[in-house]
Amino acid sequence: MALEVADIDQSAQALFEQESKDRLRRLFGFDKQALIQASSGLVIGFIALYSSYDHVQFFNSSIKINQQWGVWLIAASLALVFIDAQLAARSRLRTALEANRERNRTDQERNRTDQERNRADQERYRADQERNQAAEARECQAEATELQRQGIAVLRGAALLNARYQLDPSELNRSRLKAFLALLAP
Repeated sequence: MALEVADIDQSAQALFEQESKDRLRRLFGFDKQALIQASSGLVIGFIALYSSYDHVQFFNSSIKINQQWGVWLIAASLALVFIDAQLAARSRLRTALEANRERNRTDQERNRTDQERNRADQERYRADQERNQAAEARECQAEATELQRQGIAVLRGAALLNARYQLDPSELNRSRLKAFLALLAP
């Protein structure tokens, strides 16, 4: 949870830095597109102000307006144009922030998935190592068992030759025992 908050704070910080860079282009909450919209509305307002503003014409009917009221209507319409431009700029900024947050969430989820995959890979690696160690231990045990079996076979042979010699101390048994002892000597 702390990681998510830190990532969101970092993304908000990066966005704030980007906004501070754009501060010269941003004036009173207007972005570039809003400034174009507001300046266009201002130009249209000046055109209306310096042309005939004593009447309003709807379709084919004309409504007479006192010239003093025309100035106020132009000022009100300019205010509406500026407010609309500012709201549109804020809406675009909010959309960009939400898209950035969604990208961050997606990145965090991808990172979490990668971490889980890495943990699973590590667990598989550990299991493989344990299997390999168990297989090596079985092989060592099998070799030790085989060496022990061979050693017991040698001891049986020595015991048999010794018993033959003790039961029948003939020259043949003596030579067999000596040959066997010579094989055992280093």
